[in-house]
Amino acid sequence: MSYSVLVVDDEVKLCRNISLWLKSEGFIAHQAHTGQDAIDLLKREPIDVMILDYMLSDMTGQDVLKKVKEGSPNISVIMLTAYGNVESAVNSMKLGATDYLNKPVELAILKEIVAKICENKQVKQENQLLKYQARQNWSQEELIYENKKMKSIFYFLEKVVDTDASILLLGESGVGKTAMAKWIHKRGKRSEKPFVSINCAAIPENLLESELFGYQKGAFTGATETRVGKFESADKGTIFLDEIGEISLAMQAKLLHVIEEKSFMRLGSNTYRKVDVRIISATNKDIKQLVNEGKFRKDLYYRLNLVEVEIPPLRERKEDIPIIIKQSIETLNLKYTKDVSISEDMIQLLSSYEWTGNIREMLNVLERLHILKMNGKIEESDLNRELFYFSENLDQKDDPLFSLSEVNLKKALENVEEQLIKKALEATKGNRSKAADMLGIARHTLVYKIKKIQMGTEK
Repeated sequence: MSYSVLVVDDEVKLCRNISLWLKSEGFIAHQAHTGQDAIDLLKREPIDVMILDYMLSDMTGQDVLKKVKEGSPNISVIMLTAYGNVESAVNSMKLGATDYLNKPVELAILKEIVAKICENKQVKQENQLLKYQARQNWSQEELIYENKKMKSIFYFLEKVVDTDASILLLGESGVGKTAMAKWIHKRGKRSEKPFVSINCAAIPENLLESELFGYQKGAFTGATETRVGKFESADKGTIFLDEIGEISLAMQAKLLHVIEEKSFMRLGSNTYRKVDVRIISATNKDIKQLVNEGKFRKDLYYRLNLVEVEIPPLRERKEDIPIIIKQSIETLNLKYTKDVSISEDMIQLLSSYEWTGNIREMLNVLERLHILKMNGKIEESDLNRELFYFSENLDQKDDPLFSLSEVNLKKALENVEEQLIKKALEATKGNRSKAADMLGIARHTLVYKIKKIQMGTEK
C-alpha cells in the first residue's frame, strides 16, 4: 500500500528535494509552501503523513497543526524545527505532533520516522478492516433506535425470536426489513444454521421456482448439472422471502405446500424432499388489500403472518436519525480506513429531511458524502446536488438545490421531491402505481406525499 505524504515548507528547494526523495522511496508525495495551501490541499487529497515546517510565511506550523488536528486527527504530523529549539518541539508534541526533527533534515532519520508511522498505520488499518468485516454481517444501522414504537417492536420480538413461528415484516422500501430478518435469525435457536435470503421481485417468474426449489440435471435446456434451491440451502435454518407480495398465485400455491407439508420437489424431479426451515417474509405492499382483491391467497397469508410486524418509516422515528448517522459514519470509517466525522449542524439538517427512501436512502447519501470527504468533518457545505437523485429534465433555474446556500435545506429538498412527483404523474398520465414504480417508492408512500403536497397548497 502506498502512503501519501504532504511536505509543507516555504523553502521551495527543500520541499522539492524531500518530495523527490519520498517518491523514490515509494510514497505519494505532495507539496505546499504556505499553511493555507496545506489546509486547502487536505480538503482535496487523502493525506497520511504531514512533514510540517515550524515557521511558514503566512502562519506558524503550530497554527497549521491545530487546524489539522481539529479536522483530521488521524493525520500524523512530523514537525521540522530549527536546531536546538526544544521548546517549540515540546509544544508541538503537546498539540498532537507525532514526532519532530531538527533542521537541516537528515533523510536517513526522516525515513526511519516515516516508516515507523506508516507501519503503525498499516496495523491500525488491518484492525479496522477486521472490525468492519465482523460488523458487516450482523451489525446494521437500521436496528439502532430510541423511538418508542421501535422499542415496543423489539420488546415483542424478543418473545418470539426463539420459536419457529413464521414472521411477516411490513413496511416501506428501505425501512430495514432485511436487517430485522437477520436480527431475528441471529437471536433465535437456529442462529448457527444458514440464513438464506431471496428477493422474489428481482427474479423473473419463470426462474423463481428453480431458484426456490432447485432443479435436476436435464430438467430444461441449459440445466447441465443439478442445482440446490434456496429452501434446501436453508434447511435447519431460516429463509427470508423478501417482496413476497410480488409472487404469482401459481407460485403461492407451491409455497403453501412447502409450509404445510414441509417438503418440496426440485424442478425435473418426481421425489419430494423434506425441509425444516423457519420462514420470515416481507413486503412493502398492502398485503391485506391484495388478499381482498384476490391477488394473494388468504390461506398463505395466514400461514406467513403468525407474527406480523410493521416497521415505521424513518419520518416517524426522527429521534433515531442522529444515532443512525453517527453509527453509519463509524462503520464507513472502518470500511474506508478513514477518520471522518460529521458536524451537529449537518446532522440536524439531515434529520429535517423526509427521506422518502427511508434508511436505505439516507445511508446511501451518507456513504457518498463520506467517499467525497478526504479528511475532517462533513459540514453543510459538503452537500451538493450530486448527492441526491434528480431528474435529468430538471432545469437549473427550477432546481432548489442548484443554489443551496440561498435557501433552507429542508424546504429545498421538499421542493425537489414535489417536482419529481409531479413529473412522474405527468409521465404516467396520473397513474399512481406506475408513478410510484418510476420513483422507486411504495404506492402508499406516494399517496401520502401527494396528500401532503395538496395540504401545503391549500394553506
